[in-house]
Amino acid sequence: MLKTYLIDRFAIILFSLLGIGTSMLIAYLSIIESGATPSAENMIYIWILPGAFLAAGLAADYIRQFSFLTYVKKLAEQASAANDIGQSLKARKPRTREQALWTKMVNALGQQYEGRLSQYINQQKQHYTFTNQWVHHMKTPVSVISLMIQEGKNGTASSFPTFLEELEDENERFRHGLDMMLQTARLEEFAFDVKPQTLDLAELVRSLINQEKRQFIKRRLFPKLHAPPNAVQIASDQKWLSFVVEQLLFNALKYSKQGVGEHITIRIETEGHETRLSVADEGIGIPPQDLPRIFDAFFTGDNGRSMTEATGMGLYLAKQVCSRLGHQLYAESKEGAGTVMTIVFSSDTLVNVTAL
Repeated sequence: MLKTYLIDRFAIILFSLLGIGTSMLIAYLSIIESGATPSAENMIYIWILPGAFLAAGLAADYIRQFSFLTYVKKLAEQASAANDIGQSLKARKPRTREQALWTKMVNALGQQYEGRLSQYINQQKQHYTFTNQWVHHMKTPVSVISLMIQEGKNGTASSFPTFLEELEDENERFRHGLDMMLQTARLEEFAFDVKPQTLDLAELVRSLINQEKRQFIKRRLFPKLHAPPNAVQIASDQKWLSFVVEQLLFNALKYSKQGVGEHITIRIETEGHETRLSVADEGIGIPPQDLPRIFDAFFTGDNGRSMTEATGMGLYLAKQVCSRLGHQLYAESKEGAGTVMTIVFSSDTLVNVTAL
């Protein structure tokens, strides 16, 4: 420990000795110039006394640093968690500003480490929980398809077109579940999977409505798109935004009253520097006590518990994607009257996306 301390302060010791030597030389030349004879004892005193003060100062500083450095070495050898080291050093009450600075820095690093570790653990728990839920939900279409195959082998199945339609329904559930799982995995590497671009919002919505046209027809629901006559340009990422809008359409289809000819209204409005895209259904609505929590992970609420395919991840992922793209997503609902989901695009969205 002493050897390390002296090596670290080698430059201070060297220049101090050079300063003493220079002082001796100046004193010697001054005495010679005055015509006197320099005394050997005085020359030795000029050398010894500053050297003694230097040694005393180094000794005092070493004693002040020794306990701290020894404790740091001990903690390093034990390889404790960074935050534990910071708290332990803080408990020792640093005796110098340098020690206090190091303690503060180690504490900051420890807190940063704990934060990232906690975030990572939460992500892993969330991924694990969603995977378990997804596997559980996918058992239903697997069981239905197996039953349909068995009925076909036994000759008890319904007509072939009906058989294909039922099989397509189960395949659609598979597709949606797989897409949800894929987006959950991709969200962890969002910054590496985003491509800022300018999009025609109305054209994007039309393509997604057309993609889901079979679901609209099957459920006897009718989409109504209200958009300005001119193209509405917004800055976003096409792939991620398509996922969000598709999720909002899927929820509107799922929670609308089935087979009664109701409408799902998609409206695009521009006001000042903001553009709003809203998806409104005339369905069962959201209970007031559930509305503040619909964007929480795994929250299904009263409505979700009645839907076997509800995972509580769709709106959570949509909210996360919108937040990272610089958009706002909020919901308005009245139980029994329907729900309106709205995405707000601002003029500085492209800047936010590029900065990811």
